Amino acid sequence: MYYKFSGFAQRLVGATAAAAYSPQRADGLPVHLKRGVPDRLLYRTTMALTIGGTIYCLVALYMASQPRQQK
Repeated sequence: MYYKFSGFAQRLVGATAAAAYSPQRADGLPVHLKRGVPDRLLYRTTMALTIGGTIYCLVALYMASQPRQQK
């Protein structure tokens, strides 16, 4: 049997497998973008920081792997 949380009191109610896990509703939007503009802004900011941090780490690793030139 599958369970899902229902209502403010977070009661467990019996449900089918599809109802227990439904990451999308009828409009086709994923759950993390349901509340509109604030969610989109937070998602895009998070992705930009993640990609920027990854690129920064790769550049730092590349620079650290190069031998220093002696004068």
